[in-house]
Amino acid sequence: MEDVVRFEPRAANKREALVSKVLEWTPAYEVSHITGIRSTLGATADGWFIGCPYFPNQFVTLTREAVYGKIIAACRIAEEQGAGIVGLGAFTSVVGDAGQTVSKNVGIAVTTGSSYTIATAIEGALEASRRMGSSPEDSHVAVIGATGSIGSTCAKMLSRMVGGLTLVAPNLSRLRRVAEAVLQYSKRVVSVTRDIKEALSRADIVISASSSTGGIIKASYLKPGSVVCDVALPHDVCREVAEIRPDVLVIEGGLVSVPGKVSFDFDFGYPPGIALACMSETMILALEKRYENYSMGRGIDIEKVLEISELARKHGFKLAGFRSFERPITDEEIAEKRERADSAKKKVMISYG
Repeated sequence: MEDVVRFEPRAANKREALVSKVLEWTPAYEVSHITGIRSTLGATADGWFIGCPYFPNQFVTLTREAVYGKIIAACRIAEEQGAGIVGLGAFTSVVGDAGQTVSKNVGIAVTTGSSYTIATAIEGALEASRRMGSSPEDSHVAVIGATGSIGSTCAKMLSRMVGGLTLVAPNLSRLRRVAEAVLQYSKRVVSVTRDIKEALSRADIVISASSSTGGIIKASYLKPGSVVCDVALPHDVCREVAEIRPDVLVIEGGLVSVPGKVSFDFDFGYPPGIALACMSETMILALEKRYENYSMGRGIDIEKVLEISELARKHGFKLAGFRSFERPITDEEIAEKRERADSAKKKVMISYG
């Protein structure tokens, strides 16, 4: 509801069921014109933000025909505006087959933005862990939503960087297939579980990329000093974590500083010039004039993750610092969290001693 009210203040205090029905009836539409994207190499691009008005749960509960129909209609608006590539954001990228059906029904290239989302999530999580005093190569990592396109590729890439790995998702058979893929990639044996609480109780770093409708990571689940990189939309981490766990660092994954004097002409809830990595991937490909299907389907190619990272650096895209629960988090706040975590760990040692 917060996002709806940000765009349409008259929705405030309305029943969610009523707003949900209005969204169901509302067609895809052009929200804003994006201007001012300028690579450090001088290339420029502009574009459009197209709205696909549904609540997250509606992407799951409504018929596939209705959901696909609205997503495809949104992409066709972009095509009519002259776009060469369209990026699927948030739930539009995870519903169904992650862009493959959509790409067959539009005349322009499609990407989910998952490759750059993966790259920035890993970079941000490892850096945040170091800032909290941990060594990533000695850390145990839990990947929530490990059977999805983002989670599974994060798991494979992280398996060569960290001390241990636990994969978490509801479907055990699919989890075991991901674990086998990790084994083939890095010769690393990993554990799998459906139990989020159990996995997080021993995780130093958490990458959360589920396709739930939010709030699956509770404050009581997390280990003192742990770092959670939440790349899910809506977010997987409950807001209570910010209020009652000052010894834990939660960061929003995939926030990127866009080069140039970019204007989105829309309030995404971020500072000026900041965009999600999935959006940024589309901009990067446009600057490169790479009008081709890129991050598609359930299996994201690691080579594409590495390539888009290099292209991002080439054009001047970079991580936008750390944000936690929609606000920037300062170096001083991170230092305080680290101190509180150290204190909490000492109390645990004393109680067991």
